[in-house]
Amino acid sequence: MVPEIIDVHLHCFVGQQHGEVVARDLALLRREGVARLTVAGMVTTDQDRDIIWNLVPDYVDNQGDPCFNEADDLLALAARSGEMLLPLVDTRYIRGDVATTLDGFVRQGFRGIKGIYLPDNENDLGVGNVPETLGISLEQYRRREWELFAYAEEHDLPLLYHMDARRYGDTMKALLDDFPRVRVNFPHLGIGRKAFCAFLDRYPNVFTDVANLLPHIRNNPASYRDFIMHYPDRVCFGSDAFLYQAGMVLDYISMVKELGLPEEIEAQVFCDNPVRFLGRALEGV
Repeated sequence: MVPEIIDVHLHCFVGQQHGEVVARDLALLRREGVARLTVAGMVTTDQDRDIIWNLVPDYVDNQGDPCFNEADDLLALAARSGEMLLPLVDTRYIRGDVATTLDGFVRQGFRGIKGIYLPDNENDLGVGNVPETLGISLEQYRRREWELFAYAEEHDLPLLYHMDARRYGDTMKALLDDFPRVRVNFPHLGIGRKAFCAFLDRYPNVFTDVANLLPHIRNNPASYRDFIMHYPDRVCFGSDAFLYQAGMVLDYISMVKELGLPEEIEAQVFCDNPVRFLGRALEGV
């Protein structure tokens, strides 16, 4: 039996004005066996586009709110999707009390949290850093990220958290030691597989995904296949697609199938591991 497919890693970048296009693409994905798409939507209060773009990669083709305040659009699109879209709140711009802010977004209908660790300008995305962008200290920023992990653990929410294990391994370890029960997906195979293996070996609630790795995996399929075979219960299906890029999700489905994984492990990647990572977010919170 072909398993349902759950993509744990997409981004919004589209508005309600494109709702018909999104609905058409979702119908196409359903026909191909896709059951759920986990979509991160950014929330901003700043109207200065230069400040906002400082934390967004320049390759993003934004077809939604020009200031990336995506909450209303994403929630509306999710409501129309028949539970196919699971919205995560992207926290890179949030200010003030973390718990109070996240309480508000959860009440609105967000099912989980998306974070990204940007303490300096040496990050793998080539974007600016949060402390300078928001005018806060590095200590304040780190405290905010600790509060995100604390909230996700306390409220049993999935946390999709972009973090490079090669550069920030010490911080990753400190977060996981402080919050051992949090279910966290460090995407893109932790950026560096060699550095990330130690975290998969030590922390049973850590997941990862294959998002944005298509060219790398197709260039060296045997190596990536071996990695998935070694961690069959940790690797999730993810594409890093924008919500208007249904074709990209299909490309990633083909990529996983091309690896020739055993049927039971392919099912784990497509469905079982995403279900374990997302938990009760699949049923609402």
